[in-house]
Amino acid sequence: MAGRATLDKLKAVKRKHSSTLLRRPGVCGVDIDVDANGRGALAIHLDTNDPKVKEDLPDVLDGVPVEYVYTGPIRKQ
Repeated sequence: MAGRATLDKLKAVKRKHSSTLLRRPGVCGVDIDVDANGRGALAIHLDTNDPKVKEDLPDVLDGVPVEYVYTGPIRKQ
Protein backbone atom coordinates (compact mmCIF):
# COMPACT_ATOMS: atom_id res chain seq x y z
CA MET A 1 0.00 0.00 0.00
CA ALA A 2 1.13 3.53 -0.65
CA GLY A 3 2.79 5.40 2.18
CA ARG A 4 0.64 7.95 3.96
CA ALA A 5 2.36 10.96 2.36
CA THR A 6 1.98 9.41 -1.09
CA LEU A 7 -1.70 8.71 -0.56
CA ASP A 8 -2.22 12.23 0.80
CA LYS A 9 -0.51 13.66 -2.29
CA LEU A 10 -2.67 11.52 -4.60
CA LYS A 11 -5.81 12.73 -2.83
CA ALA A 12 -4.69 16.36 -3.02
CA VAL A 13 -3.92 16.14 -6.74
CA LYS A 14 -7.24 14.43 -7.41
CA ARG A 15 -9.10 17.10 -5.44
CA LYS A 16 -7.24 19.92 -7.20
CA HIS A 17 -7.71 18.69 -10.78
CA SER A 18 -10.92 16.59 -10.87
CA SER A 19 -13.39 19.33 -11.74
CA THR A 20 -11.22 20.65 -14.59
CA LEU A 21 -10.58 17.16 -15.98
CA LEU A 22 -14.26 16.20 -15.80
CA ARG A 23 -15.15 19.17 -18.01
CA ARG A 24 -12.92 17.82 -20.79
CA PRO A 25 -14.59 15.91 -23.64
CA GLY A 26 -14.22 12.16 -23.20
CA VAL A 27 -13.40 12.24 -19.47
CA CYS A 28 -16.06 10.55 -17.35
CA GLY A 29 -14.25 9.92 -14.05
CA VAL A 30 -11.14 10.55 -11.97
CA ASP A 31 -9.83 8.08 -9.41
CA ILE A 32 -6.71 7.06 -7.51
CA ASP A 33 -4.89 3.85 -8.41
CA VAL A 34 -2.16 2.18 -6.34
CA ASP A 35 -0.45 -0.88 -7.78
CA ALA A 36 0.83 -3.92 -5.87
CA ASN A 37 4.24 -2.24 -5.45
CA GLY A 38 2.69 0.81 -3.77
CA ARG A 39 3.15 3.16 -6.72
CA GLY A 40 0.28 5.57 -7.05
CA ALA A 41 -1.23 7.28 -10.07
CA LEU A 42 -4.23 9.37 -10.96
CA ALA A 43 -6.57 7.22 -13.06
CA ILE A 44 -8.58 9.17 -15.60
CA HIS A 45 -11.57 7.24 -16.91
CA LEU A 46 -12.53 7.83 -20.54
CA ASP A 47 -15.85 7.20 -22.23
CA THR A 48 -14.22 6.79 -25.65
CA ASN A 49 -11.31 4.92 -27.19
CA ASP A 50 -10.58 7.85 -29.52
CA PRO A 51 -6.80 8.43 -29.28
CA LYS A 52 -7.29 12.16 -29.99
CA VAL A 53 -8.92 12.56 -26.57
CA LYS A 54 -5.71 11.53 -24.77
CA GLU A 55 -3.52 13.78 -26.94
CA ASP A 56 -4.78 16.88 -25.10
CA LEU A 57 -4.58 15.35 -21.62
CA PRO A 58 -1.52 15.31 -19.33
CA ASP A 59 0.81 12.38 -18.59
CA VAL A 60 1.74 13.87 -15.19
CA LEU A 61 -0.10 16.27 -12.85
CA ASP A 62 1.82 17.96 -10.04
CA GLY A 63 4.44 15.23 -10.17
CA VAL A 64 1.88 12.40 -10.06
CA PRO A 65 1.75 10.01 -13.03
CA VAL A 66 -1.54 9.80 -14.93
CA GLU A 67 -2.95 6.61 -16.41
CA TYR A 68 -5.94 6.34 -18.71
CA VAL A 69 -8.65 3.72 -18.42
CA TYR A 70 -11.35 3.12 -21.01
CA THR A 71 -14.50 2.79 -18.93
CA GLY A 72 -17.18 3.67 -21.43
CA PRO A 73 -19.98 6.08 -20.66
CA ILE A 74 -21.05 6.29 -17.02
CA ARG A 75 -24.77 6.77 -16.51
CA LYS A 76 -26.85 7.48 -13.47
CA GLN A 77 -29.23 4.68 -12.54
